[in-house]
Amino acid sequence: MIRPRRPSRRLDSESPRRETDRLRRPRRRDQSDPLRLSYRWLIGAIGVAVVATGAAALLQQAQPTTTDGAVQVEPIGSAVLLCPEPGASSDLGVRVTAAVVPGLPGQNAEGDEGSAGLRTLPGKESAQSRIRVPGGQAEIEAFGSTALPPIEAYGEGSLAPGLVADQWGRDPSGAGRSLASTDCAVASSEFWFVGGGAIAGRRTRIVLVNPDENAAIVDLIIRGPGGIIDAPAGRGLVVPGQERLVVRLDVLAPGVPATAVQVLARTGRVGAAVDDEQRSGLTNVGSDWIPQAAPPSRTVYVPGVINGDGARVLSVTAPGDDNAVVDIEIIAEDGTYAPAERSRIEVSADSVVAIDMSPVLNREPATLKLTSDVPIVAGMRQFFGNETSFTAGALPFTGSAAVSGLPVRTATEVRVSIAAPEEEASVELSLLPYKRGREAAEPTGVRTITIPAGTLKWVRVSPPTGVDWYTAVVTTQEGSGPIVVAHRLKEKSRFGDLVTGYPWPPLRTEVVIPTSVQDPAVGMR
Repeated sequence: MIRPRRPSRRLDSESPRRETDRLRRPRRRDQSDPLRLSYRWLIGAIGVAVVATGAAALLQQAQPTTTDGAVQVEPIGSAVLLCPEPGASSDLGVRVTAAVVPGLPGQNAEGDEGSAGLRTLPGKESAQSRIRVPGGQAEIEAFGSTALPPIEAYGEGSLAPGLVADQWGRDPSGAGRSLASTDCAVASSEFWFVGGGAIAGRRTRIVLVNPDENAAIVDLIIRGPGGIIDAPAGRGLVVPGQERLVVRLDVLAPGVPATAVQVLARTGRVGAAVDDEQRSGLTNVGSDWIPQAAPPSRTVYVPGVINGDGARVLSVTAPGDDNAVVDIEIIAEDGTYAPAERSRIEVSADSVVAIDMSPVLNREPATLKLTSDVPIVAGMRQFFGNETSFTAGALPFTGSAAVSGLPVRTATEVRVSIAAPEEEASVELSLLPYKRGREAAEPTGVRTITIPAGTLKWVRVSPPTGVDWYTAVVTTQEGSGPIVVAHRLKEKSRFGDLVTGYPWPPLRTEVVIPTSVQDPAVGMR
């Protein structure tokens, strides 16, 4: 069973006194004036009385109670995830899915049934699908020529904890043949994406979705090998309320081979996603969504490095004023080691360095550990035949993580990479088959997996039968060390294998709220 886990104005200075103020100042009274002395005596007596009364009040005032910490943790009460582009063409099929992973704190609140599901933002077409109970799942499909607006996954009350959503697209044989998937982003004010490019034949697009009624103003800060790129067209972008805005990277930074894109919402909030496509003439060389990278940190893990042939291009940026010296270790199935070559790179301040790690990966699955003297952000572009896939920097966590929408197809294989970078980890892997209608999914295929410290497990998932798709859930057990998780989905095809996947962020289940106490001094002011 899936067990509950705890996750994871400046005031202007006073203007100088004007000369007229000085001239209007009342004439000073003579200190020997008897009325002045009587007035001062009265004020002094009143002051003594007030101080005495205040001291007595303080002595009688109950002292504030203290707690072990300055914060308290409560289940989240609402969640909004944004699925960027469920549009479709005659060849591309897109499925957006959502699930509320059961067994988490806050889902059994008495008298709170909650609400959750998928719904399109306003547009020419509309669709919705509801989730009624923990363990429930929902889907919206966009196959054929139907083009839908952005889709919002929402959770309220007891159905907010554990909400996860995914967008999955498949073009098996068309001009843009690929598998492309991404987790639906939490509406927020900052995002990082590493691995896009703007060279000839390559198209990277930044998709911004505004879930709110008021417009959001967004800046795109683009870093390349030479530093921050001057791209005024990426500043002050207005994303209208409940609409989508698409910006092409080759318009903002033409000719740049490797980039890191920082999305900053100056007002409002957005969901951000980045997709990448490359062609050689009329031949597709692969396309996929670039996963969101973890924010700047001195230690970053890049999970989900897939096995097989092809370049594995690691990109690292060092945002800020300082250069970075980055040490690279490889976490593999048989342990952690520093490669003889490519064990250290130097990254100039605010620039991007790209390096192919395939010569030291031995065609095996891996997680990279990057340790830097200053905060960094990382991502990886992976080539697999005529297909590409991306992964991104992540941070270790304990608790639960999940991915929804994993398809059940004869030619499709799903692998989950689970790394224990610091100490031994024990996790439970379970599957939630998609049940149409009101029925909640019961976890199936439950497995307990132990990962020795400094290693990873490359786990093949046996999908449930009789369903179109399912949600996979990984939960750390009591006393387990932290983990990093990613998946790889591969479909065999006579046109060439298709690949997609991304790191799993921990489920949002709880929120930290500052603890407030009564301040007795407030009553004295």
